[in-house]
Amino acid sequence: MLDGDAPARVGLLGSGSAGDLYLWQGRRGCSLSYAACADVELARAAALAEEYGLPRACTPDELLADPDIDVVVNLTPASLHGPAGLQVLRAGKHLYSEKPLAADVRQATRLLDLAARRGLRVACAPDTFLGPALQTARRLVDAGAIGTVFGAAAVVATTPPETWHPRPGNFYAEAAGPLFDMGPYYITALVSLLGPVVRVAGLGAVGLRERRSHATGELIEPTVPTHELASSSSRQGRSRR
Repeated sequence: MLDGDAPARVGLLGSGSAGDLYLWQGRRGCSLSYAACADVELARAAALAEEYGLPRACTPDELLADPDIDVVVNLTPASLHGPAGLQVLRAGKHLYSEKPLAADVRQATRLLDLAARRGLRVACAPDTFLGPALQTARRLVDAGAIGTVFGAAAVVATTPPETWHPRPGNFYAEAAGPLFDMGPYYITALVSLLGPVVRVAGLGAVGLRERRSHATGELIEPTVPTHELASSSSRQGRSRR
């Protein structure tokens, strides 16, 4: 819900595999009202709407012009999150974006500035820090149950996207790679637990220079690092909330 009692009517901008995940989770006791899904490939949107019983499948322009849509979930490719998010806000819709919010700080700042001027709300995945595991961890840290926290580590290692995703190329393009695609889960958890980051240093490298999709045989040449390391320090004396 936004400012009234009726649930917000939500539209999906992008009807690929991420849209399938959102709607599948929406069946699990979710109170959101999904009203439409859109895609530049209308057939893809129509198939998703039919599978999950959405009342409407449409083009992106039609979704943004629909006066009955309150919130748009931005599921476009990562490199388009900034420009597509601006289109959502210019259409007068609240924005929830898949991570990352934008490809760089400049684009993200434009999004937030426009939302502030128009009185619109912006949120971004991941919301996993609101789940029971990390909220329990937060309560323990805040209560001092494990003493003074002076350091934390987060590591992710997984099989490469070309071995399991039907369209893996986007994972090796702008605003993607392990830092932008998987990093937000762990960075968000650490910031939630320990407070804002004040200093950071990092290194990145490209592992395999050529990769091949197991699904289509497509040859992929990464344009972003595929292996990254970072170290940061947070603000001491974080306020308790």
